[in-house]
Parts: sequence; structure tokens; C-alpha cells
Amino acid sequence: MASNTENVTLGGGILLLNNVDVGHLKGDVEFSLKKQFVKFKPAPMLNNVKVFTISEEISMKAQSAELDLDNLKLAYGVTTAIATSQGSLSYDPSSFSFDASYDTLTIGGSKSVNEVPLRFEHTRPNGKRFIVIFYNAICTSELVIPFKESDITLYDLMFEGLADSDRAVGDQVGVILEEC
Repeated sequence: MASNTENVTLGGGILLLNNVDVGHLKGDVEFSLKKQFVKFKPAPMLNNVKVFTISEEISMKAQSAELDLDNLKLAYGVTTAIATSQGSLSYDPSSFSFDASYDTLTIGGSKSVNEVPLRFEHTRPNGKRFIVIFYNAICTSELVIPFKESDITLYDLMFEGLADSDRAVGDQVGVILEEC
């Protein structure tokens, strides 16, 4: 394997859920693959002779700079597509009422978690792409939206890849692609 400065890179990329760009990202995007092993070392040997993988987990972490309810719904698994769902709010306390039309994200009571395919595309300075795909992903981060007085509103997104048992063993969670 020869050294190649064309493979040296920096910068972020775009995050797509169900093939929909979730908007501007800020800061680092981080992909992680964690494995858990069981090792077999027979007596009286000093080294392991066999290792089994018993757990794999892939995750992607990013920070979104676009405060958009459609993107939030998509990221947090409320829907699998960006669509308009405007309606009137029924909240009407005596001191204030909503009299306009709003897009809504209701919270609470649902035990189901929607899965969406995730794709992250990073373009190197030479124009070639490095792509990470999760076949099925769920958002595992808390929704914390810090409305800061003197800074951009950013919120964290953390996704975990889930296995697709219909796919071949060794290719059930995701794939990493490098454009040649």
C-alpha cells in the first residue's frame, strides 16, 4: 500500500435520511464501529487461539444547524418522508391562543420507533466521495434544542444502525463506499 496524499481529507459532508438531506451540519460528524469479542485461551497457553465477535454496533453522530420541524420529524423517526402536515392547534389557555396554522410534532405515548435508511457523503478535495450507509437507522439522541442568546441554535443527532435479517450475514447493518 503506497502513500497517497489524495486520501488526506478534512471537512464534513451531507447527511441524508430516507434519501432526504437533513440540512446544514455544523462541526464534526463521527462514524463509529464498536465490536465486542469473546476470546478463547486454552490452558496452559499464554495467548488466545480463537476470537469470536459477539456484538457489533455502528453509530453516526452529527450536529444540525437547521431548525426545521420536517427535518426533526425525519431524524427522530416520527415520519419517513418530508411532508407538510399543517393544521390548527387546539391549545387555547385563557391568556394566549394560537390562531395561525402550524406544522406539528406531537410528543408522548408512542412505543414504536421508525427506522430510516441513513447515508453520509463526504467529498474529498479531489472530488471523490467517501460514503457511509446504514440500511436501517434509528435516532438514539435526546432532543435538546438550546436557544442561545448569542449563538447559532444547534442540536445533536445520534443514530444507531439496526440489522436487517433479510440481508446476507456480514452485510446486514451497513456499508462503507470509497469512490475510485
